[in-house]
Amino acid sequence: MTLWVTSDTHFGDTGLLASGLAANKTARAFETVAEMNECIADNWNDRIGEYDTVYHLGDVFLGDGWKMLKGLKGKKHLILGNHDDPTSPHLTEAFSSIALWKTFADSKTVLTHLPLDLSQRSGLGLRFKRNIHGHLHEKPSPTHRHICTSIEQTDFSPVNLEDLVSDSRG
Repeated sequence: MTLWVTSDTHFGDTGLLASGLAANKTARAFETVAEMNECIADNWNDRIGEYDTVYHLGDVFLGDGWKMLKGLKGKKHLILGNHDDPTSPHLTEAFSSIALWKTFADSKTVLTHLPLDLSQRSGLGLRFKRNIHGHLHEKPSPTHRHICTSIEQTDFSPVNLEDLVSDSRG
């Protein structure tokens, strides 16, 4: 069993295609939502095994994009994003758990959707060595202790959590 992380799939979200974005935003380079959905799902299933665990760091779907969830391999856990409704039956059926964050005490790692303030002032900076998050899409993470797993930054594929934690950052 392998642990994986991904974020910001936005299945079904036409607003992320070039035709749906304002000129000052970066668009996903897909002609259609169906093409985007299939690419993300294919990349997911190419990496994820039946017994693997995936932490999705939020912003799962829009509209009928929930239909993609049934075909995704692995045991899925959701860290809520700002576009996710925790009462949605589509999410509660597809995910084994839904939470605001997930911590790994042994590696002092916290998974969230939004990047956390890891300064000493916040109190979190002393508790956590790194924050693996989503939300930023193509924008850089705020510090070297943050790792963004928005799919625009991971070649539209889940990434191995162990690889991220063993990274020398933080």
